[in-house]
Amino acid sequence: MKKLQKTAKSAQKFIDHKIGIAGAIFMGGIVFGINYFSTHEISGSITAAIKQGTYTFIFGGTLMKGCEYLAINIQNRKWAVVASVVIPSTFTLLLTFGMHSLKGTPKPLESTIPTLIIIPATAVWGIIKRKQLDQNGMSEIPTEIG
Repeated sequence: MKKLQKTAKSAQKFIDHKIGIAGAIFMGGIVFGINYFSTHEISGSITAAIKQGTYTFIFGGTLMKGCEYLAINIQNRKWAVVASVVIPSTFTLLLTFGMHSLKGTPKPLESTIPTLIIIPATAVWGIIKRKQLDQNGMSEIPTEIG
């Protein structure tokens, strides 16, 4: 159990667990709904939702940690917020479009559109982290699990 806790603590440097879990539930739910209501097949819909949830947890949590890093480590507040929105959002869109294109998704562009939901979330997260930094005058925002 201690090894698992140590691994989770190490992963915390690179993945925002709370945002990753929230994103996984949200995007997994969307994918389940889209698949279930178009095919009425539960097992395939659950499989697609689990895949999307895992992908969103890993990549979404990592990209939001990157957003946080940019928001608190760039000195100029305006550029910090812009960079914390534009860079992770662009990376997310390109990664999603690329994955759908490589997988042979029939409509990769249309499949990428739901990912646009993350852009406002990224903006809000970057602004929140920057405000915490500015208000507390800290050089780094503490990010402990729990």
